[in-house]
Amino acid sequence: MTVLVLALDALDAGLVEHFDLDAVRLESSGDLETFARTQDVPYTPEVWATVATGLPPAEHGVTGGGTSEWDNPVLEGLSRVSGRLDESTRGTLGKFVRSKTGERERIGRTDAESMFDAEGAVVHNWPGVADGRPLQRAWDLMNAVAEGLPRSAFERELFGQCAQQFAWAKEMLRHPVSIAGVHVHALDAAGHAYADDEAALRRVYARVGEFVDEVVDALGAGDDLLLLSDHGMHAEFYPPDAGENPATHSFRAYASSTAGTRPASVYDVREWVETRASGTRVEGGAGEEGIDVPTDHLRELGYLD
Repeated sequence: MTVLVLALDALDAGLVEHFDLDAVRLESSGDLETFARTQDVPYTPEVWATVATGLPPAEHGVTGGGTSEWDNPVLEGLSRVSGRLDESTRGTLGKFVRSKTGERERIGRTDAESMFDAEGAVVHNWPGVADGRPLQRAWDLMNAVAEGLPRSAFERELFGQCAQQFAWAKEMLRHPVSIAGVHVHALDAAGHAYADDEAALRRVYARVGEFVDEVVDALGAGDDLLLLSDHGMHAEFYPPDAGENPATHSFRAYASSTAGTRPASVYDVREWVETRASGTRVEGGAGEEGIDVPTDHLRELGYLD
């Protein structure tokens, strides 16, 4: 049994209903309580680190300036000072620093224990916990859109990355894994780009729904799937968002599971997942006896030191 957690950034509970997206309405689905701390609205690294650890940002540390890490100590100090600036301003400053210094920040990581530290658990591209480079590539893609990237190129890159992340999720179901989690930024990127284009955003939601359908079809007996978002996205065409700035984060986070229950809050996710996974036995497969690697030959080829 595997508990698979798909972190679908910006999957908006209201837009799920507006687009009538059955693919993400699993056995139990509805609103998920989220929060804002550094910004006026939920902020991706803070919330996803809370989801994984069950801790508030002040305890897991991925908040304010802690959402970014630099190898350069001067830039690291400046990042800490700028921690309470809005996301757009921080992004502009980061881009300026990268252009002038050639250095690139990393998504901050928590030192706190998370649900992915459990026996047999695996994680890919989870802000605040695991490799943040795919998220940075998604952010770079949004910057490219702002600078005039054609729609065809945007969607090719967006769905290409999305396909890789869903493929990883499906592959984990074929292995003795207790908990598997992956973060997918496609809906957030599309929400920022298409907040004023109902047809385009509907198409992106539908495509993500197709990816979810494929994962559901891949579930084995006893596997659980949990879909989550950290926030939603205000849209110009969505009637309840009248008076709101389109392409800004909403508090309409969403949760949906193949089980009869679902978490009520982002703070509840870790306990929910670990409870579902508690009966999982992680047993070795055919390759557990180890691999006899020809180290001398690999060293000659330069693969090993």
